[in-house]
Amino acid sequence: MQIKKQQIKQNKKITIDRIALMIGKGFSGMDKRFAQVDKRFAQIDERFDRMEMKLDSLERRIFAIENILTEHGRDIRAMKNILAEHGSILAEHGKDLLEIKSELQALKKSDNGNSDKIFELEQRVGILEAKTV
Repeated sequence: MQIKKQQIKQNKKITIDRIALMIGKGFSGMDKRFAQVDKRFAQIDERFDRMEMKLDSLERRIFAIENILTEHGRDIRAMKNILAEHGSILAEHGKDLLEIKSELQALKKSDNGNSDKIFELEQRVGILEAKTV
């Protein structure tokens, strides 16, 4: 081998066989590098696939939560409507109770507070007022 190198250096010629050998070694090195790169890309693809599966799972969970919140929103709006209806009804009853209370006070004054019936009705109106507040 040493002799060949010296001959090559002296002749400064490279044989076709030598060029073919150099090219072959270069290609085999490139093949190894490409194999390493392919392996790395396969690992990255696997990682992306796992991430996509996790993202799909998270997306399904988010959709489920959105659906639940939408249902709760509908329920809350329905409850608000019911409360608004009951609030207006309670306000009307509150006005009625105030009128009844003032009429009872007027009757009490005219009767000088001697009627047990008026006293009983005042007590009942007081209880109803507490319930409407």
